[in-house]
Amino acid sequence: MENPPETDRPRRSTTIFSRSSLHQLLAVLRIHIITASYGVTVGWPAPIIPLLRSPETPLPAGPITVEQASWIGATLCIGGTIGTILFALVHTYFGKKVGLLLLPVPHLILWTLILIGDNVWYIYWARFFSGLTGGGVVSVVPLYIADIADKKIRGTLGSLTIIFINIGLVFMYSTGNYLAYRTIPKIMLVAPVAFIVLVSFLPETPACLLRKGKLLEAERSLMYYRNISDERHKTPEFLVEFDELKTFVLSESSKARLRWADFTTPEAKRGLFIGIFVMALNQFSGIFAILTYAGTIFQKSGTGIDPHAALIIVAVLNICGNLTSFTVIDRVGRKILLLVSAAGVGLSLGVLGAHSYLLTAGYDLAGLEWLPVLALSMTLFLGAIGITNVPFFIVPEVMPPKLRSIGSTISATLLCMFAFVCVKLYPIMMETIHIYGTVWISSGVCAVAVVIIIFWIPETKGKNLNVQSESSK
Repeated sequence: MENPPETDRPRRSTTIFSRSSLHQLLAVLRIHIITASYGVTVGWPAPIIPLLRSPETPLPAGPITVEQASWIGATLCIGGTIGTILFALVHTYFGKKVGLLLLPVPHLILWTLILIGDNVWYIYWARFFSGLTGGGVVSVVPLYIADIADKKIRGTLGSLTIIFINIGLVFMYSTGNYLAYRTIPKIMLVAPVAFIVLVSFLPETPACLLRKGKLLEAERSLMYYRNISDERHKTPEFLVEFDELKTFVLSESSKARLRWADFTTPEAKRGLFIGIFVMALNQFSGIFAILTYAGTIFQKSGTGIDPHAALIIVAVLNICGNLTSFTVIDRVGRKILLLVSAAGVGLSLGVLGAHSYLLTAGYDLAGLEWLPVLALSMTLFLGAIGITNVPFFIVPEVMPPKLRSIGSTISATLLCMFAFVCVKLYPIMMETIHIYGTVWISSGVCAVAVVIIIFWIPETKGKNLNVQSESSK
């Protein structure tokens, strides 16, 4: 047989995304409307808490205390813990799409409370409802992406989650000091409505439909997410993928009842350890607390740069780190990014702590006013490469198939609990052991994490999630 002409041969795509991944990308972009909105709530305290603690506070009762400020940060984490469990139950019993469509409900409530509230208790409840959405984001979104994404771009699509959270963060850092206190909720009430309209048109994930016994709908869903318009355009690769998925889900469903023995296999123990470890690193590295209290940190760090401008600088560099991770994660891999991120964050926080210590000790640091901004910028840039985004999609990749859902829920719930501890204690610690003591603790956590990553964290790039491992059979 003669070889086909060069123009008739299928060409291998040299880009990250191909035509077959178009609907996957567009679907993920739609769901990240709510992710970006959640990012606004994550960044909200940074410019607003200094305002609430100042004489210009919009609250009639006057400036809030350090204790009240810590509760404003921490109540989000309480809501996140409850939201993680609540949304895990929703997506387990009703499907990923229902879970996604419920995410905007607490978001609508929180911005309404900010809009009408005239005392700090309204803010506490608003932050609690923000946490419900955040818990849903970390519970539903990674599993939705794992369900619909081709393994070649799963890491890239997973990286978009933290990118969009930080797009919301940049918006808040950029505008929070210039927009009126009650203007921001008026703007943000539009986003949940747009999300509901756009996500309503997405099909349920193929795996969820197969679990409900809807084989034809599951095949059509996979065709949609692989951008296959009709039966005539099914490729051999598509048929193999659907057959693997069907076999995997049916096998999973046939032994769906969890037993204690499922948690005691070597694969399960390692998966749960890694899941808990990466979520602990995500929080105890201090990244989330720093993002929450960035405005206060800049006020106390002795920088000569306008704190408002400094907030924008670090937020933009945070996004740059996300984009770096987005472009290289499916080429470089998860482990190396996590390792570079932990080492870089530990070093940057060490430098920030050293500057704070010398300043507190009375040394003349004239000419080094830029150093805290650089150290914080590098902390957030390097954190965004790995620590803040890799955990959200490495967890489904390291868990045994049977424990993937419950393992992700356990990890995400612990993430919110860890976040509560960090966000509640950070402002109090900055008052008692100063900035240097606080960030040196986080730097030490990163140093320990580097050792654990080197010796215990596997590489999961390109792992097929629809094939049972030998130890889980």
